[in-house]
Amino acid sequence: MKQAIEEGFILDVLANYTTYQTYYELNKEVADDPELKTADAKRQIAQQIDLDDQNIAQRTKIIIEHFRKHVMSELGNQAKAMVIMSSRKAAVKYRQAFENYINEHHYDDMGMLVAFSGKVNSEDDKKEFTEASMNGLPEDRTAKEFNKPGYRFLLVANKYQVGFDQPKLSAMYVMKKLRGVNAVQTLSRLNRICPPYEKTPFVLDFVNDYKDIEAAFAPYYTTTLLADTVNPQLVYNLVEKIDGFYIIDPQNIEGANIILHKAKIQSRDKKNLNFYFGATEKKIEELDENSQREVLTTLKHFVRCYEFLLQVSSLKDEELQKLYNYVSYLMKYVNISRPGQGYDLTGKIKASKFTQKKTGQHVVGTKRSNPVVKLPMADDVVLSEDKKKKLSAIIEEINQTTGSNFDKDVAVKSMLQIRDLMMKSDNLRSSAKNNNEHDFELSYFDHIDNMLIEGLEHNKDFFTLLLNNNDIKKEVLGTFAEEIYKSLRESKVKQ
Repeated sequence: MKQAIEEGFILDVLANYTTYQTYYELNKEVADDPELKTADAKRQIAQQIDLDDQNIAQRTKIIIEHFRKHVMSELGNQAKAMVIMSSRKAAVKYRQAFENYINEHHYDDMGMLVAFSGKVNSEDDKKEFTEASMNGLPEDRTAKEFNKPGYRFLLVANKYQVGFDQPKLSAMYVMKKLRGVNAVQTLSRLNRICPPYEKTPFVLDFVNDYKDIEAAFAPYYTTTLLADTVNPQLVYNLVEKIDGFYIIDPQNIEGANIILHKAKIQSRDKKNLNFYFGATEKKIEELDENSQREVLTTLKHFVRCYEFLLQVSSLKDEELQKLYNYVSYLMKYVNISRPGQGYDLTGKIKASKFTQKKTGQHVVGTKRSNPVVKLPMADDVVLSEDKKKKLSAIIEEINQTTGSNFDKDVAVKSMLQIRDLMMKSDNLRSSAKNNNEHDFELSYFDHIDNMLIEGLEHNKDFFTLLLNNNDIKKEVLGTFAEEIYKSLRESKVKQ
């Protein structure tokens, strides 16, 4: 990224970054004093603050007036902006607030579009909003329409934050918490050059701390492996190194690939997959600690490099693809976390006296190189205290963020089947008896991938998504951890 910026291929999106902080007074609106889980209470309060009419009105004014005074005339008066919303409901409310403000001030050159999946009901449930109904055109035309001169703002909720290429985007207004690679992907919508114009990207952020954003960019900002040295030969060098570890039986690679390409995976197939991956895992565990770390690093390195090359070139090597298939599933034999439970705060708090205050302005010259990229392997399990969400709500959120269309009832039933498989595990039963809840969860998350593979026939598409996405897997399956621990511990005591 650093090299590309220096050579003028892309722009530095952190070169002009301004942060605002929202201040408000919060009052309890109910007589009772319920005991709440702190993290969940904060999350619910933040959601209500985000959708407060006074807050929305203030931010709307700041965004529109800033755009008119500092951005609009750029690129020969063709400049556009993206507004990153925290939710679909926020997108609907801000769209209405933008329209009201623009009409009140008689701005006739400030067209806008929204982008979100699914449907949003009004607060009184009397009206239903969709992207198509609010824009007055089909969803698949939103991007092309936004390119037209009359449109200035695109309000997005989990859409167009990855892969959207619009060189006229000159400003971004952020009202959503961004972390890690998601922050990099989202803000990088601004990094396109727009010849023959000189473009200066600008970010105004109401939510994130600049230091956190800078840290998210750090691994990519300096010269890295994926920036300048990935080529087919490097991948083949990694294959030679993997072969030199003598941990993967070529027959296991063949056997696993035959199974993975089947239209329907039977129970016997799942047992064979467990055998193949288990055999490799056992070989790795026989090595000393340093060698294990080197093996896992090399395997992860191979997966990353191969995936990168597939995006930028055409590799027609069947054996290489088979190895990638095997290793990518093998690496899912590694771990992680979950949520909790809480109290509904809807209608029980009230916020007032909103103030938006500029808290920082960051310009070109900030040093942020950090070439150390932490590989996602064998991280410690970090257990949050967040509220357990209802599974159906989680599935709906997955559909919104991934563009999937999983049937909530079917997905929930499938997850309950996985829960039942976990409840029958003798290893987990023993762990529940001999450990506290925190230590049990370490064992619990170690078993998840095995159970998903064993239960693939219940819902192949959904379980494949979970196997390929650690964050979603943590959120969904973390829901059952406490319940399974208590049930297994109690059943053992009764025996």
